[in-house]
Amino acid sequence: MTSNTRDIPALAAEFTAAHPQLDPRRQRLALATLRLLGEGTPFRPEELARRVGVPAEGVTAFFDEMDSMVQRDRQGRVFAAGGLTLRPTSHALEVDGRTLHTWCALDTLFLPELLGRPARIRSTDPETGETISLRVDQTGVHDVAPSGAVMTLHEAAGLDLQDVIGTFCCYVHVFASEQAAIAWATRSPGTYIASIADGFEYGHLYNHDQLGAALAEAAG
Repeated sequence: MTSNTRDIPALAAEFTAAHPQLDPRRQRLALATLRLLGEGTPFRPEELARRVGVPAEGVTAFFDEMDSMVQRDRQGRVFAAGGLTLRPTSHALEVDGRTLHTWCALDTLFLPELLGRPARIRSTDPETGETISLRVDQTGVHDVAPSGAVMTLHEAAGLDLQDVIGTFCCYVHVFASEQAAIAWATRSPGTYIASIADGFEYGHLYNHDQLGAALAEAAG
């Protein structure tokens, strides 16, 4: 049931196609949003506007347009966006000594590249309660423990961007073993098992299909 029979590029393309296509301006704003949020503090639209040198009204309009993927508190500050959140979840992402969190296990694999920083990951197996740890940088996944850990992904056809957590993220976890993943996946229609390395590839392809222009610009 692992991904050796799966076409990861095709699956990643389906996932990307379920998201709105972003022009270069929106890509820059999306990447800057993640990198500012990755500093570990909720922020207001005008803070991002100063960071990227655009009018605050343009940032507010972008957040309104991407409302399903941007979460704001009562003061209008962004505390979550694009899978990265400052509120605790079962997926922790340690970047430069700061502990951030993500909506799902896939986010932990693609966000380090978008943040431009390596990360240490801790996720909880929802079947056994065990902690899975690993390290992610731009070259791939390293130091996975336990070594037999795998992950689940979910069919992109079921993704509803108005409820991305409830229609996709809640199905995407890491597991201490394939046996634990199989037990969990059999109760979750549309879910399939992949290696964590394939999950990294899936996320890398998504990054470059969705934010490739902004990543290239940020790399100089």
